[in-house]
Amino acid sequence: MSFLQPALLWGLLAVSLPIIIHLLNRRRHRTVKWAAMDFLLKATRESRGKKKLKHILILTCRALAVAALVFAIARPLLGGFLGFGASVDTVVLILDRSASMERTEADGQPSKRELVLQQVADAMSELETARLVLLDSATGEMSEVPSPEILPELSTTKPTDTAADLPSLLATTFDYLRAAQPGRTEIWLATDLQLANWRTDDSRWPAFAQTLNDLPSPTSLRILALPETPRDNRSIRLLSSRRGEKELTLELELSRDESTGGATVPVTINLNGAPTTDTVTVEGQNLRFSRTLPLPNAEAKGWGRVSLPPDPNVRDNHLYFTYGEQQPLLTTLVHDGTLPNDAMAALTRAVAPPGLDTFQIEKLELAGPNPDVASLDLSKSALLIWTAPLPTDTAAVIVRSYLESGGQVLFLPNETDPDATFATLAWEPIQTAPAGKFFIASDNWRRDEGPFRDGQDGTPLPVDQLRSIKRLPLASSTDAIPLASWDDGSPLLVRKVLGQGTAHLLTTLPDYTWSDLEQTALHLVLVQRLLEAGAQRLDENSQSAGQATTTSASLIDSALNDANYPYSAGIYRDDNGDSGLIALNLPASEITLDKLDSGEIEKTLLPDTKVSFFEQKTEADSSLLQEIWRPFLLAMLLFLLAEAILTLNKKPATKSEAKSKKATA
Repeated sequence: MSFLQPALLWGLLAVSLPIIIHLLNRRRHRTVKWAAMDFLLKATRESRGKKKLKHILILTCRALAVAALVFAIARPLLGGFLGFGASVDTVVLILDRSASMERTEADGQPSKRELVLQQVADAMSELETARLVLLDSATGEMSEVPSPEILPELSTTKPTDTAADLPSLLATTFDYLRAAQPGRTEIWLATDLQLANWRTDDSRWPAFAQTLNDLPSPTSLRILALPETPRDNRSIRLLSSRRGEKELTLELELSRDESTGGATVPVTINLNGAPTTDTVTVEGQNLRFSRTLPLPNAEAKGWGRVSLPPDPNVRDNHLYFTYGEQQPLLTTLVHDGTLPNDAMAALTRAVAPPGLDTFQIEKLELAGPNPDVASLDLSKSALLIWTAPLPTDTAAVIVRSYLESGGQVLFLPNETDPDATFATLAWEPIQTAPAGKFFIASDNWRRDEGPFRDGQDGTPLPVDQLRSIKRLPLASSTDAIPLASWDDGSPLLVRKVLGQGTAHLLTTLPDYTWSDLEQTALHLVLVQRLLEAGAQRLDENSQSAGQATTTSASLIDSALNDANYPYSAGIYRDDNGDSGLIALNLPASEITLDKLDSGEIEKTLLPDTKVSFFEQKTEADSSLLQEIWRPFLLAMLLFLLAEAILTLNKKPATKSEAKSKKATA
C-alpha cells in the first residue's frame, strides 16, 4: 500500500486525542469521602471489570475512526505501481513504440500506445512532485518530460513501424540511473509483451538482475502489460521480388489470427500510382501467393504498395517495394575438389539453368593446406553453397559475416575434415545403407514453411519419396532446427538462423552414388527458394523501418497520414546523392505476435529482483494508481457506529420488572 498524499499521514498523531481527552476528564473530578458511597461501591464492585472493558472498546473505536479518516484523506493506493509507504522522486517511462502497440482492442478504441500514454499522464499528475523521464524504443534517447499533460503530444511518443529492443532499452536506463542518481526511482516499462521485442536470448539478461539490485538509488521495475482481446487481425508480408525483362513477380504471404474457416480478402496492388484489386481466399492462418505485374514500358525503376482492408492494426496492412534494372542472381559454390562430378553438374544446373542469363554461378576451390580464402568475395552472392569442410578461422569469419547480413548458406556433406565445426554445426562419420536397402525420408516434414514447404496451390513436394544410399549425419551437439528427417529420426534438412541470414544443412548429395535427389528435383526447389530469400539481401533499397541509411528522405507514398522517415513504412526518395528510391517496411518480427509469459520474466529473465506487474483487465479499470479511500471512510463510519452503541446507557427497569426481580429473589 502507498499514498498519494503521504505527508497527511502525520495526522495519525490525532489518534491519541480520544485517549488524552479521556485522561483529562478523569483528572477533572475531585474525590470526596461520603459514608453512603461505601455501600454503592460495594454494590458495583462486581461489574467494574465489564465497565472497564467497555471504556477500552469505546476509546479503541474512537481512535480507529480517527485513523481511518486520516488514511482516507491521504489517498491510499493498493496494487498500483508504488511500494508500501513509498515516495517517488523520478519515474523513467520505457515506452514500446513498436508497430504491434498500434493494435486496438475494439472499433473506435485507442491503441495500446495511446492508452498507456493517457494512463501514465494521469498517474504522473497525481504524483505531482515526481520527475518524468521518457525513453522510447524508436529513437533510444532519454528526455525529460516537463509536464505529463503534453506526453501524448510529443514526437517521441507517436506511432512507428519499428521493432523494439528491450534489453538495449534497459541497459540505457541503467546507465542513466548510475550517472544521474535521481533519487528513489520507478522504472515503468510499457509493453504488449511481444516475444520478439524481448529478445530472450540476449546475453545481457543474466547481468540485469544484479544491476537492478546494485543501482546507487533505490529502484523498482514495474511492467505495464497491456490487454490482449482476441480479434481477427490480418497482415501482409513480401517474401521476395524478382524483376524480369517485362514483368515483376512478387511472392507474398498473408497471415491472420484466426485459424479456422476460410476468408476472402481483397488485395490492392498500387504500381507507380496505378491501383488494381483482386481477392484471395485464405484457409488457416497463412497463405503464400504470387502476383506477376506487367511492366509494359520496361521502366528501369519504380515502386509499389500492396494493401489489405483496415483491421485492428492498420500498420501491418501495407507493404512497400521498389524495383530497378534486372540483375542476375549469383550463386557462389565453394568446394575442395572432392565433390562428385555428377553432384557438381546437378547443382550447377539447379542454380544456373542453361539459357537463362539472369542466373549465374561462380565456383571457388579451397583445397590444400593453405587455401586462398581471401578470394572468397560474397558481397554480390545471393546464395552460398558450401561443399568443402565446414569453415574455420578466416573462412568462418567471412561466412558468419555473410550470414548475419542476410545471406543464405547451404552446407552439403564433405568427408575431408570430419572434426571441423561452425556455429555448433558439425558432421558425424558417413553412414551407408545395408546392401539392398535405403535410407527413406519420413513423411512428416515442415510443409508450412522452409525450403520444403508446399506449393502455392497446397501441393506437397515429394519429400517422402526420397531414397538414399549414403548420408552424413549431424553431430548431436548441433542445435539447428529439423525441417525434414529420415524415417529413423536422423535429420535430413536442418536450419540455423544467424543474424538476419539462415544456414541450411542437407545430409545427402544429388549424386546417384548418394541419393535420388536429382530424380525427385528436391535439390532444385531447395536452391531456388534459397536464392529467392538471398536476393532480398542484395536489394539495397528495401529496408526495415527505423534503420536509416540516409540522413534525409522525402515521402513519395504511404498509406499512413503520419508517415515520418525513418520510423514509418512507405516509399521515400533519398535527398542525398543519387536520389534513389527507398522502401521502408514493417520488420518481420512485428507480424509474429507470439507473447512472452509474465512468469518467464520473473523466473528466467529477471530472477531475484523486485519486479511487479500491472495487467489491465478492462478499459474502465485503467488507472495505474488504484485509490482505495472509500473503504477507509466506510470503516470510519462503522467505528463511529460501534462507539455510539457502546455509549448507550441501559434502559431503566420498569416497576413491574423491579417487582418481578424482587419476587424472584
